Amino acid sequence: MKINACVVAVCRALAWCFLAGVILAAMEALGYFFTPASETPYSFMDFYLRFSTSCILLFSVLFGIWLFLSFFVVWLGGVRTGMALFFLILFFILFGYLVILLDLLFLYTKKYDAHWLVLMRYFAATALILSVLCSLVLGKLSRRFKSLHISLRFFYIASLFMASLVFTLWAKHVHVPEMNNLLYWGVYAAAVLVGAAVLWKIGRYPWPLSILTILLALVVFALPMRVPGAQPSAPSLENQTTSGARPVKRVVLVIVDTLRRDALGCYNPGIESTPKIDQFARECTLFTHAYSSAPWTYPAVTSILTGLSPRVHTLVDGKSALPEKVPTLAAAMKEAGYHTAAIGFNGLLTSRSKLDRGFAEYHWFPQPSVHVDNFEIGLTHSLVKMCGDRKPDASGLTDVAIQWLKNHADRDFFLWLHYFDPHMPYVPPKEFQPQDNELRERGDRFMETRAGRMGSTARTAEERAWVSALYDGEVAFVDAQVGRFFESLRQLNLYEDTLIIFTSDHGEEFWDHGRFEHGHTLYDELIHVPLLVKMPGVPSLASVEAAVATQAIAPTVFELCSVPAPATESMPQSFSALLKTPADPFNEMPLFSGAPIFHEPQESVVFEGMKYVRGLLSGQEQLFNLREDPGERNSLVFQDPVSVEKGRQLLDAARVADDRTSEKLGIQKTDSDLLNSEDIRSLEALGYL
Repeated sequence: MKINACVVAVCRALAWCFLAGVILAAMEALGYFFTPASETPYSFMDFYLRFSTSCILLFSVLFGIWLFLSFFVVWLGGVRTGMALFFLILFFILFGYLVILLDLLFLYTKKYDAHWLVLMRYFAATALILSVLCSLVLGKLSRRFKSLHISLRFFYIASLFMASLVFTLWAKHVHVPEMNNLLYWGVYAAAVLVGAAVLWKIGRYPWPLSILTILLALVVFALPMRVPGAQPSAPSLENQTTSGARPVKRVVLVIVDTLRRDALGCYNPGIESTPKIDQFARECTLFTHAYSSAPWTYPAVTSILTGLSPRVHTLVDGKSALPEKVPTLAAAMKEAGYHTAAIGFNGLLTSRSKLDRGFAEYHWFPQPSVHVDNFEIGLTHSLVKMCGDRKPDASGLTDVAIQWLKNHADRDFFLWLHYFDPHMPYVPPKEFQPQDNELRERGDRFMETRAGRMGSTARTAEERAWVSALYDGEVAFVDAQVGRFFESLRQLNLYEDTLIIFTSDHGEEFWDHGRFEHGHTLYDELIHVPLLVKMPGVPSLASVEAAVATQAIAPTVFELCSVPAPATESMPQSFSALLKTPADPFNEMPLFSGAPIFHEPQESVVFEGMKYVRGLLSGQEQLFNLREDPGERNSLVFQDPVSVEKGRQLLDAARVADDRTSEKLGIQKTDSDLLNSEDIRSLEALGYL
């Protein structure tokens, strides 16, 4: 008899936990309809699979916790089984609801960004207290009134109603958005009332209700896995053309995050820690005056991948995603028939940034250690994130890239490879630690991003030398891995015929102008970056003095690959003329930078060997002669008013041109999609917020 009672109790718990999982998954699906992601709705099978996987995960968690409670609370503590189960389900429903509210609050307001963890704990405590109180009250009442209980059929009808509601919402949203709301929801309400009445009558008997519950479980768990289209399809080869039809078969863009130009031996002869990149530079066109469009990753990389200025693509604050109307390099290459892929690490540049647009493959890290398709809101998403992320270093990233090359060696492709290691925190591997014993004794890592930025750490020359040495170790580590990647290209017989572009998104300041890290000024240590280009075929073996912008990488690739480029006024001229031997005539144009994320907004222009910088709030102006004063120590604002005036005019003209481009593309500043709480927490981890 005891065994039978245990089996019945387990079956009852399974049924209750399953129906609770359905309700919780339906709540998450409802929350999804309040997010910007719903504006690009999932297909039916994608929606169904997310609902199904959320049900499975939440059901598993609920039942696992119930097993724990049944032993420690029921068997050892003497609490009634029904009360323990009621407490568990009520807590999860309340907490799940509050987590969805928190995610939506976080998504649409910036006021509580810094308090996410505190609010999460507060909401959990609130749900716990309310669940305990309700359980105690119900327990007391049920002892006095023996007939008082919560019917399983009521819970079954509630779960079925929630599930039908979300799929009805999806159908309205996707298929009949123009249909009269009163008519649509009137028909639905009538169907719900009839169905509820029928189910209530059938549910008076245990066996029909058990069968209905099993059928619902089969529909939720088994059906999506069997329906055609549930599995992702292989990338289409429709647009691919033969290699013989292309002037350039393969393009590889290597970006090393936070790489100072003078950290490489090919730019700074005193450096001996980057032999692989230096060797590569000897086979390239080396640009001595390449400038980034911004002093930090988000706007700088976006400009590289779009050819547009930060003012046009609007990714300047880290909390928005690429507007749909912005054309991208990857999309144009894919349309031209190249197989497009990106492999990299940076929490800012995950697929939610929308920078994956045009990439057939986007292998971006950090990635969840456990991949579960979900609505990216609510408990399921939070539980998946609790499993942690995969965060490979440069070695692991190179392994992924090499394997990708082996799998696609017979195809024409555009590959973007993005290394992150020189970025804070500085934690070089053991073999790349500082060689000096005194520096080694200070530690093997520097993690204090905010303290360094505020100036409350690394206040002595010795400490700063140690921090710089750790950074150099990270650069040396990346150098070894870049060399390994290039060697793999050679072994696969791809190196000679591949267009390879090597650059950085921005540099890093080590107190050159009294501050640390990046994102705060437009001095050369942050925006004057390395740029190496290896053309297919014969090595270029050239050094180019002309000033060029990394923003011009996209139009250059378009021209070299004979890919039609989007017609935009603010896209800079291609520098492909400088890659020929001998170089064709090149009309050097002004180079514009801006969009710092810290301190005062600034914009700058480099022209005729001069750099003009102005603050957008204070109006403070600076002018430097880069040929005579490369360290930008002496401002010539009062000595050279003619150049100051020209700088002003160039910046004003660029602003007008950007506005025209935005208008032509139909881009409004409000078009940028908001990132969710997870992305903003990534920004906080990187020190940007």
